[in-house]
Amino acid sequence: KEEKSSVTLNTETGNPEEDLSKLAKSKENMRQTSSVMDVCHTKYIELSAGSNSTLRHIRTAKQNVDSSWTKFSEQVRNAEREIERRYKEQIADNATTDNASLQETSSVGSLDFNDESEHVAFRNTKMLVQELVNTEQAYVRDLKDVVVGYKTRMEQSADCPAALKTNIDTIFGNIEEIYNFHSKIFLGELERCSESSNVGSVFCTNITNFEMYASYCKNKPRSENFLSCTNEGAYLKQCQREVNHILDLGSYLLKPVQRIMKYHLILEKLLKYAPARNAKRKEELQRALDIMERVPRYANDVIHLMGLEGYNGNFEVLGQLLLQESFLVYINGQRKATPRQIFMFQHAILFSKPAQPKAVSRKISVIQAPKYSYKNHVLLTQVGITRFLSDDINNVQFEIKVFKKEGQKNVGESFVIQAGTTAIRDQWIDKIEHLLFQQFANLKNRAASSVL
Repeated sequence: KEEKSSVTLNTETGNPEEDLSKLAKSKENMRQTSSVMDVCHTKYIELSAGSNSTLRHIRTAKQNVDSSWTKFSEQVRNAEREIERRYKEQIADNATTDNASLQETSSVGSLDFNDESEHVAFRNTKMLVQELVNTEQAYVRDLKDVVVGYKTRMEQSADCPAALKTNIDTIFGNIEEIYNFHSKIFLGELERCSESSNVGSVFCTNITNFEMYASYCKNKPRSENFLSCTNEGAYLKQCQREVNHILDLGSYLLKPVQRIMKYHLILEKLLKYAPARNAKRKEELQRALDIMERVPRYANDVIHLMGLEGYNGNFEVLGQLLLQESFLVYINGQRKATPRQIFMFQHAILFSKPAQPKAVSRKISVIQAPKYSYKNHVLLTQVGITRFLSDDINNVQFEIKVFKKEGQKNVGESFVIQAGTTAIRDQWIDKIEHLLFQQFANLKNRAASSVL
């Protein structure tokens, strides 16, 4: 009996998922056709010693099956090429594809993209987006447990010790604000994403919301200090049992700090797998990555500044905190370097001494704020900078010269600053030079305005 099969694509709807399902069924028919051919061929061999009439019937049947096989194979190849073409068009247009269609694709064999690496990148992107969504869902659940199971309970419960109730803001900071943002806005937007370009856009449009993490990190050392000293551990243990947590409250209060430090890792991978031909997607992902690297860096800088002791002035006068770093400083030509933690503000540079001298490093504990004692600060209006020093063979030093008046005298100071790496040195020099240029431009504009 002749086996007949055909593959026809629904070109009117242009639905690749439907075509993939049809192709899967057609492949099953193809396997059945192959099975019939094999049986026919086997019978032909077994009966080859029979009558000529039987042999003619066998040969005819085998030829019919061979013909059906050839036609069917060509139809399948045409179908696969058409589906491949449609998928390439979808990718070029940034169309979204759900996980079910991806599973169907794997069930009928992998489809070719421009090359194998592009196919791998596409699948890796899907997995990374799903990982981002899954971990965000778990993060929101943890935030809810803290807000509802601890904070709200303390606020509303009559049996909450006064020592805890009067320090709720110290313990939790603005964690409820963070929870509201992630549960009501950010998570929903991520769940609607199926392409990495959408993910980049979600981060970029929420840049101002992520600034709340700086306030949380700023409060974190105070929270840790209070919890380590409180005598109300029994009540906190009771809350822990009610929310069925294995870890204590302090561990869950650390999760916002951990989360904000991890976003950029996933964004780095998404940027790596973004197709080179899609410039818009790569641009949005790069912007998102820059944002999510800047947010935890600023939070880290704020934590350092919170450890500064002995400065009696107003930080607002110094302007926005831009950078902070550990350096070795040679003061006024001294041969021995002194460890200094230096803070760069918009209008001044502040020098402080670490409570415990340490190696040059940006890494700090997010729980224990470092301690610094204020030494002095200089206004940028008094500063000049030397980028290259003759005896700096490692390219890690630069010099800040300070010119100011004390009474009738012109007094100068010199600070040769040694960074841990050339990159850190260049970052600081570029920022100071940019501020000095802005300062000069502002003075020039004011002078022109006064003349007019």
